[in-house]
Amino acid sequence: MEVLVQGASNKADLLVVDVGQGPVVVKDFASKPWWTRVLGRLQIHREVRAYRWLAGDPAVPRFLGRIDPYALAMEKVEGRQLAFAPERRSDGPACIRGLRAAIDGIHRAGVVHMDLRGRENVLVLANGGIVLVDLAGAFCLRPGGLLHHLVFRWLTFPDETAFLKWKRNLTPEDLTQAELAMESRSQRYRSLWPFNRKPRPKEGQQ
Repeated sequence: MEVLVQGASNKADLLVVDVGQGPVVVKDFASKPWWTRVLGRLQIHREVRAYRWLAGDPAVPRFLGRIDPYALAMEKVEGRQLAFAPERRSDGPACIRGLRAAIDGIHRAGVVHMDLRGRENVLVLANGGIVLVDLAGAFCLRPGGLLHHLVFRWLTFPDETAFLKWKRNLTPEDLTQAELAMESRSQRYRSLWPFNRKPRPKEGQQ
């Protein structure tokens, strides 16, 4: 039906497909070079695991199934990127509360997203709900397990600093002193990273 994102040679394509029960989003590495397919197969496995882990959570798209080793299908979310949605100006506090609830929900389940700074990964629905997409980089650790106890808090740091980025953009007046200090630490750490983020999809792409 539609190509949402024509991925580069090292990225998946995002397609809108109708199989008779309405549109779904397919993430597919099949048309990529062999080395991308090898890595894509691992990425699809990881993303499938995260979606299954969060089954029933309204803050992520509903997972529909793994098509083959290189592709998966998920619910097509009818939302807009929060970075461009009118709600970010008209009701910023509500958007921030929704984002906080979404992040807390996946963390309680033992999942960290790891890429919430990407504006294309946070969508707002017509009813004001927040949906987090693209779980390709997510980590899953069973709550209560030893590894979860040892490292989960540290793994959540990228999600927490991403939340502060969104809070600064939408409701900067609500940042606490503790949040400002965390944001400052995050900026120092990020300044040490030698690679800049690559250009992101345009508004409206999932």
